[in-house]
Amino acid sequence: MKRYQFTLDGVLRLRIQQTEAAEAALAGLYRELDGLQAQQEALRNDLERSQADVLQSGGPLTGEDLLRLESYRRWVTTQQRRHAQSTADCISRIQEQNRRVLEAKRNQQLLEKLRDRSRQRWQDEAAREEQALAEEAYLSQWAQKMESR
Repeated sequence: MKRYQFTLDGVLRLRIQQTEAAEAALAGLYRELDGLQAQQEALRNDLERSQADVLQSGGPLTGEDLLRLESYRRWVTTQQRRHAQSTADCISRIQEQNRRVLEAKRNQQLLEKLRDRSRQRWQDEAAREEQALAEEAYLSQWAQKMESR
């Protein structure tokens, strides 16, 4: 009996690599999203801390202090908008990459099912061949017994 070999084994390995690459890219996008969200949080915290420092300084507030604080608040707002846009873009790329991961997994699973069916057919054929050999051996021994009588 010949050894089992899946003829599309190289293609299956390629599909597995494609799935792993797609999943790695997705993980990278999630790390990027986490970084963007951390930057948003840091901006928000820094603005709150700056406002609290100015308001709790204990001394009289000058117009210059208020102008600087307002200017900084505007800058933070602009940065937050940029981060929000970057976050939305990242989420969009995550959704697209999720689609790619699902497609890669689907392609991989299809080949795995083909491999499993092919292996099952090979095992069935091997069992039939083994059964045929066993029957032939039995008949040969039976024939020899009949001749020797």
